[in-house]
Parts: sequence; C-alpha cells; structure tokens
Amino acid sequence: MESMPVNWEALDALVIGFAKSENLIEDSAVSSHSPPPSPSSSSSYHSRLLIRQIRRSLEVGDIDAAMDLLRARAPSLLDDHRLLFRLQKQKFIELLRRGTAEDRGSAINCLRTALAPCALDAYPEAYEEFKHVLLAFVFDKDDKSSPVANEVGYKCIPLKETF
Repeated sequence: MESMPVNWEALDALVIGFAKSENLIEDSAVSSHSPPPSPSSSSSYHSRLLIRQIRRSLEVGDIDAAMDLLRARAPSLLDDHRLLFRLQKQKFIELLRRGTAEDRGSAINCLRTALAPCALDAYPEAYEEFKHVLLAFVFDKDDKSSPVANEVGYKCIPLKETF
C-alpha cells in the first residue's frame, strides 16, 4: 500500500473537534491556547515532539528534565499553579522512590522549598493533597497498608493487557 502524507493540521482539528464534542475540553481553552493554522505542519510536528519528550521524561521519573523542557519551550505553562504543584508533587514522590538517604534529603528540600509553597497557591484541594503525600515519610516503603502506597508506587499492582 502506498503511504499518503499526513495532514497534521486536519488531524489536530479532528482530535480537537472530538474532544470538544465529548466535553473533554472547553472551546475557550482550545482557542486561546492553540496557534493559528500555519501553511506547514512543521510547528505542530515540533509541538508533538516536545510533548513526547516531556511525557517520556515524566514516565521515567525525570521531573527536572520535563520542567527544564517546559521552561525552555513553553514557560507560560509553568505559570499555571495547578500544573506546577502536580509536577513538584511528582518530583517529591520520585525522590522518595529512589530510596537513598541523599534522595530522601533532596525530597525534604523539595518539600520545603517547592512543594509546600505551591500547595498554598495551586487550588483549594492542593493543601489536602500535600498533607496526604507527607504520609510517605511516615510509612515504610514496603508497608502494603500505607495510605499513600498507590501514589508513591510502593504497592506493586500487576498490569493487565487490555488487547
């Protein structure tokens, strides 16, 4: 079968249209954040590449790399206190997951200098989430009854294939 070139702009419009129809995003959020269509799909390709790089960094637990990419390419996203809080919370969790004394010290520093200040400004429930994630210090990482086992990833949950 002969491969056809992909019209990325049309594909983006299709995805956004579906997301709107399913009420997954608001019209104002799309129109204020999406750039005007360009003759070439190069900008949308670079955007998808950046998103993929950020996602990979987050998936491997390298929150600093993801934040560096955001600072370099999309600094206005870090002005969103909700997103910043979630990134800082994930950084704290990743530091605890590593389990070394040095990383635990770094987690405490992250808690004091980044996570706690973000929790106050992010959104109403953020402070409750902040207090909840603090339980990771109280419970042993092997404790299956830990109330934060799922967030911190201490509890192993087998993945099922869905296909």
